[in-house]
Amino acid sequence: MMRKIILSLISLVFFISLASPCFAEPKKLTIVFTGDGRGELENCHCPKDDFGGLERRANYINKAREETGDILLLDVGDTLPLFSPEFTRQVITYNAFISLKAMDMIGYDAMNVGESDLILGEKFLQEKSYNLKFSLISSNIIDKSNNRPYFKPYIIKTMKNGLKVGILGVTNERYVINSRNLEVMPNKEIAAKYVEEIRSQADLVVVLGHIGMPYSIELANAVAGLDVILSGHWDADTQEPVKAGNTIIMPSGYHARKVSRLDLEIEDKGAVPSYSWQSISLDEKYEGNSFIKKLVSKMPAIVIKKKETEEPALGKAENGAPSIEPLKVLVFYAAGCRSCMEVERDILPGIEKKYGEKIAIEKYDIGISENYSKMIQLEKSSGAEGGYVPEIIVSGYVLMGEEKIKAGLDRVIETTLEESKESGLTKEDVAEYQSPGSAEQFILSRFGLFSVYTVGAAGFLDGVNPCAFTTIVFFMSFLAFAGYKKREMIFAGSFFTIAVFMAYFLIGLGIFKFLRSLSAFNYLALAINILVGSLAFLLGALNIVDYFKFKKTKDVKTSMLQLPQSIKNRIHSVIGSDFRQDKNSGRKALLKIAWIAFTSGFMISILESICTGQVYLPTIAYVLRMPDKHISALSYLLVYNVAFIVPLVIVFMLGLFGATSGAFSKFMQKHFGFVKLSTAVLFFVLAAVLVIFK
Repeated sequence: MMRKIILSLISLVFFISLASPCFAEPKKLTIVFTGDGRGELENCHCPKDDFGGLERRANYINKAREETGDILLLDVGDTLPLFSPEFTRQVITYNAFISLKAMDMIGYDAMNVGESDLILGEKFLQEKSYNLKFSLISSNIIDKSNNRPYFKPYIIKTMKNGLKVGILGVTNERYVINSRNLEVMPNKEIAAKYVEEIRSQADLVVVLGHIGMPYSIELANAVAGLDVILSGHWDADTQEPVKAGNTIIMPSGYHARKVSRLDLEIEDKGAVPSYSWQSISLDEKYEGNSFIKKLVSKMPAIVIKKKETEEPALGKAENGAPSIEPLKVLVFYAAGCRSCMEVERDILPGIEKKYGEKIAIEKYDIGISENYSKMIQLEKSSGAEGGYVPEIIVSGYVLMGEEKIKAGLDRVIETTLEESKESGLTKEDVAEYQSPGSAEQFILSRFGLFSVYTVGAAGFLDGVNPCAFTTIVFFMSFLAFAGYKKREMIFAGSFFTIAVFMAYFLIGLGIFKFLRSLSAFNYLALAINILVGSLAFLLGALNIVDYFKFKKTKDVKTSMLQLPQSIKNRIHSVIGSDFRQDKNSGRKALLKIAWIAFTSGFMISILESICTGQVYLPTIAYVLRMPDKHISALSYLLVYNVAFIVPLVIVFMLGLFGATSGAFSKFMQKHFGFVKLSTAVLFFVLAAVLVIFK
């Protein structure tokens, strides 16, 4: 009977495992796309239907991201304008920089290359693409020298829900491009060549077709396996999608004055059972992005109406002289971090003296969540990743660590000031902008990469703390020399370790954030390092003296680190009388030892904490603010802190063994000179780390 039940259960599980894909819910995909912007950076200023502009576009896209959590953001092509009396080469150059950089900051995933995008030549566009995080794609713009696509033919984008989308770019071969080195191959032939290759890697195939609506329908009928075609170049009367077979075809809006949106439901094998669409007019309700306003205000675009013979005016003051804002030098530091203090003391004063009013130095403590978020945001916009201090960001250039700052800061500032002279626009203008929530999303993605093992390993490595080691070894040695026994030493070490754990846990929760605002905090932390380092040096020196005395007399009783009985008695009277005399005095003495050890451990941890866990602790602390992430972030904080105290526990156990073990005592009697020399070396190393390196 039992056998039949087990077999029935196995059969049921097997059936469910086979049937479960059939019951899986369709995955959702939101595609937001634009096209045919043709250099129109601001709203059109039309008497009727005054739509468009990068500012409004960015605001709508941010709202769409907040609404859905994840979007696929694409452009069909023709971002740049063609030559005209008002669009000179110089104006188009500025326009290209603004348009592409703004699209990069807004978070586009890919842009198809249209014929007008090559107006300044393929090398110009390729050079611009090196600084972009989104891809320029085209499968049928071919390099004549090798018969290969000049740009990436396609990309595969994995969405947050795991859906993989293949995005293929094509341009109409009937259009003329400004290049002697490139040619446009037939779009149907090239699309057919790539569709199976993409289909093998993706759940859905989306074509960015800069070919016009009639040709998009032809492409859908000619090539099987295309799920969606987003059509551009052709100014359609409506953005309503049409279907050709199983392919959904939707056009972009004229001059990107309307943003097109397609919401799809995708089944397991890539079929699209249902979809909805929107065409969003970018009217005044989407205004309010100050970054884009600042960007466009420095741009001699068509709306400025300058004569072709005039020089484009970029931020001119009333007297005609260029109005140049100071270059921002953003310094990210942690309170108590010695390298940060040395950068502030040794490097920044010289930089300030050299550049004067040309620069403005701004300082940010990453212990404050908003500042940590700002640093991550700027790193992401600059294509860098680090998360540790000292770090200086200048107009998109990221310098991490004291050595790189010392070697490169002057050169970076000079380069950036030259760039701003040439274009009237610095990378800082661009780097400051990120769509709302982008830094938070990046921090969450970093948090998602954490595991118990990585957080634990980071805690263990950060727990190698010379200051705490020196202090606990000093406690153990002091109690041993004073004549206290194993129980008192266990109490001292245990309470010291508990204090360290509690202090770091509370720091992770942000309890001691106010300390970072105290101007003297850096120097107090440094003073503790020097004090404990000096103590370690003194202990090392005394061990050296003991070694030479022992070598001369062969008598261990001559040791400098052996306290006289009168001093031992005095210590007992202060901390507590002999533990063996009565229980009450013993308890009081234990409490005094525990209190001294706990207080010392807590204070040292607070002052030493700031330069540890620079990637993990700030990230965990940031995520702790999010209600839906409390449990996971708190769990990681516990793992980090448990791992953090492991090295301290090891040192404590070794110290306890050395102070109380009879076997070790015999070994020390026999090899007194070797033990003294080894101990001296240990204390000198700890002193060097604390005073010189830390």
